[in-house]
Amino acid sequence: MSRVDGRPGLTRWQLRTVLVVLLSGQLLSALDQTIVGTALPTMVRGMGLVDDFSLVVIAYLLASTVSTPLYGKLADLYGAKPMYLVSIGVFTVGSALVGVSQDMTQLVASRAVQGLGAGGLVVLAFTISSSVVPPRQIGRIQGLVGAMYALASLAGPLVGGAFTEYLGWRWCFLVNVPVGIAALIAVGVLLKLPAHRREHVVDYTGAALLTVGATALVLATVWGGGAYSWTSPVILGLLLVTVVACVLFVVVEHRAPEPLVPLALLRDREIGVAMVVTFLIGAAVIGGYFFLPVYLQVVRGYDPVVAGLQLLPLMIAVMVGSGVSGWLIASVLGRTKPVVVAGTAIMTVATWLLSLLGADTPTWQLWGSEAVLGIGMGMVISKLIVAVQNSVPREDMGTITAQAAFFRTIGSSIGAAVFGAVIATRTGAGQVLTTSADGLAAAGFADGLQTAFLAGVPIMFVALVLTLLLPNTPLREDVSPWGEEIHPEQENDSARRK
Repeated sequence: MSRVDGRPGLTRWQLRTVLVVLLSGQLLSALDQTIVGTALPTMVRGMGLVDDFSLVVIAYLLASTVSTPLYGKLADLYGAKPMYLVSIGVFTVGSALVGVSQDMTQLVASRAVQGLGAGGLVVLAFTISSSVVPPRQIGRIQGLVGAMYALASLAGPLVGGAFTEYLGWRWCFLVNVPVGIAALIAVGVLLKLPAHRREHVVDYTGAALLTVGATALVLATVWGGGAYSWTSPVILGLLLVTVVACVLFVVVEHRAPEPLVPLALLRDREIGVAMVVTFLIGAAVIGGYFFLPVYLQVVRGYDPVVAGLQLLPLMIAVMVGSGVSGWLIASVLGRTKPVVVAGTAIMTVATWLLSLLGADTPTWQLWGSEAVLGIGMGMVISKLIVAVQNSVPREDMGTITAQAAFFRTIGSSIGAAVFGAVIATRTGAGQVLTTSADGLAAAGFADGLQTAFLAGVPIMFVALVLTLLLPNTPLREDVSPWGEEIHPEQENDSARRK
């Protein structure tokens, strides 16, 4: 195995092994996002009210949000492989707990445990792949990972629908247990990475403040205008806690010897802009994505199996968008900005198209809207991560990758909370989640979903404008994906930024 500037290269066999191992974690993530999405309406219908739907989603997103930066930092300190194993293990335990939950309190708490594990699945997969593949080629590799993720997603809605319809929704979570155990074995045995450990001080104070601030903000968004008025002492108190926690977090991060969020990195224009765009996309689109399976079942009256089939255009489009854009970046462009700008424009159009969905929307229009959204998501989400990875040294790779995921998940958490609040208000707080047999409830759900997506259009437009501010930075080629030596003159540095 060749080395360049002290960094290890990989043989073709080793790279294949890394990809196989990474796909184990991606499979778990795909199963959760697709199988579970199909099952959520049935879960909430059996245990709670329409108001509770957002809690089931947000508990997972919030736990994932607050754990993501910590995974990234610990991966930089202890190595990505040990933290990847921890992530898979916690996710598997959380899945088992969800599968045996007996009431809404247990369900929400178990989803939070599952989210604590999920916070590291995608982040550490990107961190591991970026530690062995140069930024110029990472788009191609992540395109392959994304394509395999999408292939798993194709089966997810069908499996989730079948489980929900014939075996019960609990099997949508319990199926993660054998997959998680297999992933633990595969990662433990097959993944061989160079030892990576250095002297460290973990920023637990920063992690605690981040948890408090994010939790208070999301709870204020969930409860504001619904359970409590926006001017109530509870909401005002939560907003005050958010502000105080954020201020203290910034102070602590400035003074911490090894901050959880290195604020100096965020001052880089490419990183700063990419983080803001990632947050806006999470709030405007991805938060609403979780409600599409509910729309299909509640508004259109599909059973879980048919609802799963109706999501196939979205999953196929994500696969195409991710794979084609990854190849284009690696083989033609050598930079991410053109793809990110185009993809964000496509997602802006998709957000408007989704705001038109109603009970009588033709199937071709539904599929077309899903396809447009999927193409844009495949072009943008992972490519923004590539852009920020290209801007930092390898020792900060885990940290910066985690920050990108953090901004996306906190945006998604807020977006999901807002979507849920709008839908609950239009449907009628305190109602049980029903199918379209209840015409009034279905109409209210459709109206709330339309309103929330329509509000996301100007947010996506702002994100599109911000992508134009991204530097058109060439991607580095400092390590070959096949372990071949790259001469120093081929490397890029900051002077090559435009």
